[in-house]
Amino acid sequence: MKKIGFLLLLFLIFTKSYSQVEIRGVNKIATQGIQSDSINVSPNKDFEERIRIKPTKESKNDVEIRFYAHSTLTDTRDLLIIQLHESTWKGIIFRETNYPKIKISKYKLKAKAELAEVYTTLLENNLTRLPNQEELKPKMRKVSMQDGWEVEHKLSVTDGTVYMVEFKIGDKFRVYSFHSPELYSEFYPDVQELKDYVAIKKIFETKLIE
Repeated sequence: MKKIGFLLLLFLIFTKSYSQVEIRGVNKIATQGIQSDSINVSPNKDFEERIRIKPTKESKNDVEIRFYAHSTLTDTRDLLIIQLHESTWKGIIFRETNYPKIKISKYKLKAKAELAEVYTTLLENNLTRLPNQEELKPKMRKVSMQDGWEVEHKLSVTDGTVYMVEFKIGDKFRVYSFHSPELYSEFYPDVQELKDYVAIKKIFETKLIE
Protein backbone atom coordinates (compact mmCIF):
# COMPACT_ATOMS: atom_id res chain seq x y z
CA MET A 1 0.00 0.00 0.00
CA LYS A 2 2.88 2.33 0.83
CA LYS A 3 4.51 1.53 -2.51
CA ILE A 4 1.29 2.40 -4.39
CA GLY A 5 0.99 5.67 -2.46
CA PHE A 6 4.63 6.56 -3.23
CA LEU A 7 4.15 5.90 -6.95
CA LEU A 8 0.99 8.01 -6.96
CA LEU A 9 2.88 10.85 -5.29
CA LEU A 10 5.60 10.67 -7.94
CA PHE A 11 2.95 10.73 -10.67
CA LEU A 12 1.31 13.83 -9.18
CA ILE A 13 4.65 15.62 -8.86
CA PHE A 14 5.55 14.79 -12.46
CA THR A 15 2.24 15.92 -13.94
CA LYS A 16 2.36 19.14 -11.95
CA SER A 17 5.93 19.96 -12.98
CA TYR A 18 5.61 19.51 -16.72
CA SER A 19 2.89 21.25 -18.68
CA GLN A 20 2.00 19.23 -21.77
CA VAL A 21 -0.13 19.52 -24.88
CA GLU A 22 -1.71 16.44 -26.43
CA ILE A 23 -0.84 16.43 -30.13
CA ARG A 24 -2.75 14.20 -32.52
CA GLY A 25 -0.36 11.79 -34.22
CA VAL A 26 2.54 13.05 -32.11
CA ASN A 27 3.70 12.22 -28.60
CA LYS A 28 2.82 14.63 -25.81
CA ILE A 29 4.88 17.77 -26.14
CA ALA A 30 6.27 19.25 -22.95
CA THR A 31 6.01 23.03 -22.82
CA GLN A 32 8.05 23.43 -19.65
CA GLY A 33 11.31 24.36 -21.43
CA ILE A 34 9.80 26.79 -23.92
CA GLN A 35 10.82 30.41 -23.42
CA SER A 36 7.76 32.66 -23.43
CA ASP A 37 7.29 36.40 -23.91
CA SER A 38 5.53 38.26 -21.12
CA ILE A 39 3.80 40.74 -23.43
CA ASN A 40 2.75 40.76 -27.08
CA VAL A 41 5.61 42.35 -29.04
CA SER A 42 4.35 41.47 -32.50
CA PRO A 43 4.80 44.22 -35.12
CA ASN A 44 2.01 42.63 -37.18
CA LYS A 45 -0.98 43.97 -35.25
CA ASP A 46 -2.25 46.14 -38.12
CA PHE A 47 -2.04 43.21 -40.53
CA GLU A 48 -3.90 40.97 -38.05
CA GLU A 49 -6.69 43.52 -37.84
CA ARG A 50 -6.92 43.72 -41.63
CA ILE A 51 -7.33 39.95 -41.99
CA ARG A 52 -9.44 39.73 -38.82
CA ILE A 53 -7.42 37.32 -36.74
CA LYS A 54 -6.56 37.67 -33.07
CA PRO A 55 -3.00 38.17 -31.84
CA THR A 56 -1.10 34.92 -31.42
CA LYS A 57 -1.17 35.30 -27.64
CA GLU A 58 -4.98 35.30 -27.68
CA SER A 59 -5.39 32.29 -29.97
CA LYS A 60 -7.78 29.62 -28.68
CA ASN A 61 -5.87 26.88 -30.51
CA ASP A 62 -3.73 24.36 -28.65
CA VAL A 63 -0.95 25.04 -31.14
CA GLU A 64 -0.60 27.95 -33.54
CA ILE A 65 2.50 28.77 -35.55
CA ARG A 66 2.62 31.80 -37.85
CA PHE A 67 5.38 32.41 -40.37
CA TYR A 68 5.53 35.88 -41.91
CA ALA A 69 7.56 36.83 -44.98
CA HIS A 70 7.58 40.63 -45.16
CA SER A 71 8.92 42.20 -48.35
CA THR A 72 10.48 45.50 -47.36
CA LEU A 73 10.57 46.65 -50.98
CA THR A 74 6.82 46.37 -51.58
CA ASP A 75 5.73 46.46 -47.91
CA THR A 76 3.60 43.36 -48.43
CA ARG A 77 3.33 40.18 -46.39
CA ASP A 78 2.69 36.51 -46.87
CA LEU A 79 1.45 34.73 -43.76
CA LEU A 80 1.46 30.96 -43.37
CA ILE A 81 -0.35 29.47 -40.38
CA ILE A 82 -0.54 25.93 -39.05
CA GLN A 83 -2.82 25.35 -36.09
CA LEU A 84 -4.19 22.57 -33.93
CA HIS A 85 -7.63 22.86 -32.38
CA GLU A 86 -9.39 20.01 -30.59
CA SER A 87 -7.20 17.34 -32.24
CA THR A 88 -7.67 18.74 -35.76
CA TRP A 89 -4.84 20.30 -37.79
CA LYS A 90 -5.51 23.17 -40.18
CA GLY A 91 -3.37 25.26 -42.51
CA ILE A 92 -4.05 28.77 -43.89
CA ILE A 93 -2.10 31.17 -46.07
CA PHE A 94 -2.71 34.88 -46.61
CA ARG A 95 -1.01 36.52 -49.60
CA GLU A 96 -0.83 40.30 -49.88
CA THR A 97 -0.28 42.18 -53.13
CA ASN A 98 -0.27 45.92 -53.78
CA TYR A 99 -0.65 46.12 -57.55
CA PRO A 100 -2.81 47.45 -59.07
CA LYS A 101 -4.28 47.90 -55.58
CA ILE A 102 -3.76 46.42 -52.14
CA LYS A 103 -5.36 43.00 -51.90
CA ILE A 104 -5.10 40.12 -49.44
CA SER A 105 -6.12 36.64 -50.60
CA LYS A 106 -6.79 33.68 -48.33
CA TYR A 107 -6.22 30.03 -49.24
CA LYS A 108 -6.20 26.66 -47.54
CA LEU A 109 -2.76 25.31 -46.81
CA LYS A 110 -1.89 21.62 -46.87
CA ALA A 111 1.21 19.61 -46.12
CA LYS A 112 2.88 17.31 -48.61
CA ALA A 113 2.80 14.73 -45.81
CA GLU A 114 0.86 15.68 -42.64
CA LEU A 115 0.67 18.98 -40.77
CA ALA A 116 1.52 17.11 -37.57
CA GLU A 117 4.73 15.96 -39.23
CA VAL A 118 5.56 19.53 -40.27
CA TYR A 119 5.03 20.61 -36.67
CA THR A 120 7.36 17.92 -35.37
CA THR A 121 10.03 18.86 -37.91
CA LEU A 122 9.82 22.52 -36.86
CA LEU A 123 10.37 21.53 -33.24
CA GLU A 124 13.34 19.38 -34.21
CA ASN A 125 14.87 22.48 -35.78
CA ASN A 126 14.52 24.46 -32.54
CA LEU A 127 11.61 26.65 -33.58
CA THR A 128 10.64 27.33 -29.95
CA ARG A 129 14.19 28.08 -28.76
CA LEU A 130 15.52 30.60 -31.24
CA PRO A 131 16.21 34.27 -30.43
CA ASN A 132 15.88 37.35 -32.58
CA GLN A 133 18.74 37.48 -35.05
CA GLU A 134 19.93 40.75 -33.49
CA GLU A 135 20.65 38.85 -30.28
CA LEU A 136 23.16 36.66 -32.11
CA LYS A 137 25.59 39.50 -32.83
CA PRO A 138 28.05 38.46 -30.07
CA LYS A 139 28.24 35.01 -31.70
CA MET A 140 28.50 36.30 -35.25
CA ARG A 141 32.23 36.94 -35.29
CA LYS A 142 34.69 35.93 -37.98
CA VAL A 143 38.34 36.78 -37.45
CA SER A 144 41.65 36.12 -39.19
CA MET A 145 45.27 36.98 -38.46
CA GLN A 146 46.98 39.41 -40.83
CA ASP A 147 50.58 40.45 -40.15
CA GLY A 148 50.17 39.48 -36.52
CA TRP A 149 46.97 41.46 -36.09
CA GLU A 150 43.51 40.06 -35.48
CA VAL A 151 41.14 41.29 -38.18
CA GLU A 152 37.39 40.90 -37.84
CA HIS A 153 35.31 40.29 -40.96
CA LYS A 154 31.70 41.45 -40.82
CA LEU A 155 28.68 40.84 -43.02
CA SER A 156 25.82 43.29 -43.31
CA VAL A 157 23.34 42.39 -46.04
CA THR A 158 19.64 42.05 -46.67
CA ASP A 159 17.75 40.21 -49.37
CA GLY A 160 14.76 42.53 -48.93
CA THR A 161 12.66 40.10 -46.89
CA VAL A 162 12.23 39.91 -43.13
CA TYR A 163 10.97 36.60 -41.76
CA MET A 164 9.07 36.41 -38.52
CA VAL A 165 7.93 33.48 -36.42
CA GLU A 166 5.07 33.80 -33.96
CA PHE A 167 3.95 30.76 -32.01
CA LYS A 168 1.63 29.73 -29.22
CA ILE A 169 1.95 26.25 -27.76
CA GLY A 170 -0.21 25.60 -24.73
CA ASP A 171 0.16 28.75 -22.64
CA LYS A 172 3.56 29.69 -24.10
CA PHE A 173 3.92 32.31 -26.85
CA ARG A 174 6.76 34.18 -28.47
CA VAL A 175 7.80 36.30 -31.45
CA TYR A 176 11.19 36.54 -33.17
CA SER A 177 12.56 37.63 -36.53
CA PHE A 178 15.48 37.04 -38.88
CA HIS A 179 16.60 37.93 -42.40
CA SER A 180 18.95 36.71 -45.13
CA PRO A 181 19.52 33.44 -43.22
CA GLU A 182 21.31 31.62 -46.06
CA LEU A 183 23.86 34.41 -46.55
CA TYR A 184 24.58 34.80 -42.84
CA SER A 185 24.74 31.05 -42.25
CA GLU A 186 27.28 30.65 -45.02
CA PHE A 187 29.40 33.53 -43.71
CA TYR A 188 29.18 32.43 -40.05
CA PRO A 189 29.12 28.61 -40.36
CA ASP A 190 29.72 28.05 -36.63
CA VAL A 191 26.47 29.72 -35.53
CA GLN A 192 23.87 26.95 -35.21
CA GLU A 193 20.93 29.33 -34.82
CA LEU A 194 21.52 30.68 -38.33
CA LYS A 195 21.36 27.11 -39.67
CA ASP A 196 18.07 26.65 -37.80
CA TYR A 197 16.66 29.81 -39.41
CA VAL A 198 17.52 28.38 -42.83
CA ALA A 199 15.86 25.05 -41.97
CA ILE A 200 12.65 26.68 -40.66
CA LYS A 201 12.36 28.91 -43.73
CA LYS A 202 12.86 25.89 -45.98
CA ILE A 203 10.22 23.86 -44.16
CA PHE A 204 7.57 26.52 -44.70
CA GLU A 205 8.61 27.02 -48.33
CA THR A 206 8.85 23.36 -49.36
CA LYS A 207 6.70 21.21 -47.03
CA LEU A 208 3.45 23.15 -47.44
CA ILE A 209 1.28 23.59 -50.52
CA GLU A 210 -1.81 25.63 -51.36
